Amino acid sequence: MKKLLIAMAFAVVGNVNAQVSFKPGVKAGYSASKITGYGGDYRSNFYIGGYGLLNLSRVYSMQFELMYLRQGVNNVNAVNNYDYNYNPQGMVKTDIPLDYLSLNFINKFSFDKFSVHVGPGLDIKVSEEEIGTYAAGGGVYYANPVYGINSDVDLTFNIGLGYRINDNLGVEARMRQGLIEPVYLNSYSYSSYNNVNRSFMVGLTYTFK
Repeated sequence: MKKLLIAMAFAVVGNVNAQVSFKPGVKAGYSASKITGYGGDYRSNFYIGGYGLLNLSRVYSMQFELMYLRQGVNNVNAVNNYDYNYNPQGMVKTDIPLDYLSLNFINKFSFDKFSVHVGPGLDIKVSEEEIGTYAAGGGVYYANPVYGINSDVDLTFNIGLGYRINDNLGVEARMRQGLIEPVYLNSYSYSSYNNVNRSFMVGLTYTFK
């Protein structure tokens, strides 16, 4: 009996080890991003990156990702400074482009050709356009920035679906929700809360053998 249990244990361990593998890959696609609570339009752009897929079983894999992702929001209404009578001095529209280097840890659950992706991420801002200002004059008594940067990093939550076309090529769709307010908009036309990044992405993946 003891020998049988030992043999079964070795068989289980051997089966698990046979299923464990690591494969690198690349990914790219379209992204539509905005900062919630500010209104405006989605910023249409792209993402590109690479990943390492650690297969631990037929169902569960860990995917480590490094991506360049262009986020932000377009055509946001912003109110300039008030005059001495507290009257708003007009509306302007502005774009807020924010580009990030994104590190993600994705738990991947595979069911035949379909997969579910869930996991956290860390985004580090790598570029932004110069912040515009309202010029003094017309009741505005000093130049006032349209927006300011609140944080150069963001924590995210990722959820999505994937479809494996063949052993190498796949399609994925994902929603990314930021948790840290990226900018402060000098405006009274938006919610004071939940002004965070949100992106919808769809693209192709290629896993090397």
